[in-house]
Amino acid sequence: MELADTPVRQLGDTLRGIWRWTPQGREAGLAGMPSGELELFLDVASSGRGLRGYLDTSERLRSTLEPRYRVVADLLLDRPGTLRWRLLATDANPLGARYECQVVLDEVWGAYGNAGPATLSGHVAALERPLALPVQDNRFLALKRTFPEARERTPLSAPLLAKLIAPEHRLFHQLWHASRDKWHKLDDEKRGALRGLGWQPGPRARERDARGRHKDRNGSGEDFLFMHRHMLGNARAIEPLPSWPRFPLPQPALERDRVGFAAYFDNHDGNALPPTWLADDDEEYTQWVRDIKSPDTFYGNFQVWESRYSDPHYLSTLTLGQFGSELELGLHDWLHMRWASVPRDPANGMPVPMARTPDDYAQRWYGAENDFLGDPFSSHVNPVFWRFHGWIDDRIEDWFQAHERLHPGEVRRLDVNGVPWFAPGRWVEVADPWLGPDTHGCSTVPGLRPGRSVEMDPETMKLALRIIYAEDDRFAALRPKVPQRPWYARHLKVTRPLR
Repeated sequence: MELADTPVRQLGDTLRGIWRWTPQGREAGLAGMPSGELELFLDVASSGRGLRGYLDTSERLRSTLEPRYRVVADLLLDRPGTLRWRLLATDANPLGARYECQVVLDEVWGAYGNAGPATLSGHVAALERPLALPVQDNRFLALKRTFPEARERTPLSAPLLAKLIAPEHRLFHQLWHASRDKWHKLDDEKRGALRGLGWQPGPRARERDARGRHKDRNGSGEDFLFMHRHMLGNARAIEPLPSWPRFPLPQPALERDRVGFAAYFDNHDGNALPPTWLADDDEEYTQWVRDIKSPDTFYGNFQVWESRYSDPHYLSTLTLGQFGSELELGLHDWLHMRWASVPRDPANGMPVPMARTPDDYAQRWYGAENDFLGDPFSSHVNPVFWRFHGWIDDRIEDWFQAHERLHPGEVRRLDVNGVPWFAPGRWVEVADPWLGPDTHGCSTVPGLRPGRSVEMDPETMKLALRIIYAEDDRFAALRPKVPQRPWYARHLKVTRPLR
């Protein structure tokens, strides 16, 4: 059995998608086809070495009518960047023409993988035409359509978006996660500094870190679920934000479901999976990004999580804190990275494979186009964030119903800080879930912004973040040479089974 190696897989990732085909040359055109622009659908299986496609008008490719040409090729290149494929007339084309295409691939920002515009250019030769005749001037240029982002297809409302991109909201979300994620690694001096700023994760001296040894027993999982339910409630008060009823399926195979393939890449519902990307000098991370976006990972991991976290028998064995911690450190981080698009510099759109550094607060990062799901500074600006966090929040109700069924009356509903929640007891450990300084801060000094305490001022939050990340700056002179992965990707690893 032969599967694609890494370069062939990356080539397949680039070719897969929808291309705009423009005939060129004095004798341009294909038998039985209208003149003018056409569309080209290309597909390569995740680990495949074969290329298949269809060529016809945009309207016909998206209908139930059979396309008039299909593409047959493989990815075993004679020369780097050069492909050879056949265009074969289908039964829908009575002329029965056959062509061979010599194709050259050219990519903008090709070093970053499928992250920029790409073109295919080539020569078209009729296979029935004798080689002794002069070569016809029949060429084409195909431009790949860039992936339509969720914010383009299903944008958030202007009032909600204005709230989410505000410095206070971006910094709050980043700092809330950073404080919990890094607390167990901070020394006493840094912990004391964060307490002084009101940004310790939970009550003073009883902080609840999210990734230390006691993460599943200290109630941090309840903080995770509670804070995001609070976020959802505030956002849904401005705009209806539906949850995913199920995880969106991977891309359908072109030859099996052409109409579904077109709908997937048109991404009208905003739920299609963005393409993978390459990270220079970090082959492990490049492979990890590709793996987490693969169909195998969906069927081997995400569908298992989808089943397990709606299984009453399993949920009834977990405290709310255990459930939240398991969700946060597993499925949650994977959701963020699976549906992430390549991070880009908002100033010029150039790919930044390792994303914004956590302590870069330049003004350009505050724009609405910075909605990278791999960074808590920006993830909540992405419409997909609210769909999968809605799915996670719906599982809290599954957890409650599971306990009602197996342990009736042992979990009681209670309103906590305006959030529908649960009273402490056998299955609920925390009476005061952490929302940040609003629930556990000590300062009464007014901040620079009206109605805000000093702890919630952007400059105070930046200071707290710099204290947290100071641990990462121990080798400040070397750090610019060592790229850091996006936040939600730093704690994850894909383990391959032995074959």
